[in-house]
Amino acid sequence: MMRRRKRSALSITLLFGRIGLRLICYIVLVIAAFAVAGRAFTFGYSVFHSSPMTGAPGRDVAVTVTEEMSNREIGELLVRKELIRDVNVFVTQAAIYNYKLYPGTYILNTAQDIKEMISIMSTEPETQAGGSSGTVIPTRASGGGQ
Repeated sequence: MMRRRKRSALSITLLFGRIGLRLICYIVLVIAAFAVAGRAFTFGYSVFHSSPMTGAPGRDVAVTVTEEMSNREIGELLVRKELIRDVNVFVTQAAIYNYKLYPGTYILNTAQDIKEMISIMSTEPETQAGGSSGTVIPTRASGGGQ
């Protein structure tokens, strides 16, 4: 009889242990799902509602884009120059809006949002009298990220 009680108590303890372990696993999974969903929402919001680094009038910054640079490298350059916050948002916007970024030297402003900067860098440069492509220094399109 005593042996049966011990075995029964052990079975109940193991059962509660398994239930407790599963419950902890489910709780961890739910927390992880909320964390991933939160980051995904924040990233998506940043892609479609990017804000400038500073308010108007901002600070003008010269940026030189070479022909060999990828969109990611251009985005990294803009992050280093403190024109944008997130290279992934830049790369995603360039892909979504299907812009081709041209080489040249650009004057961008910290009061511009990413879409404005991409728009400026996607304007095909005019050629010089000799037919060769020259250095482009467009002025900023607008200063308020509007």
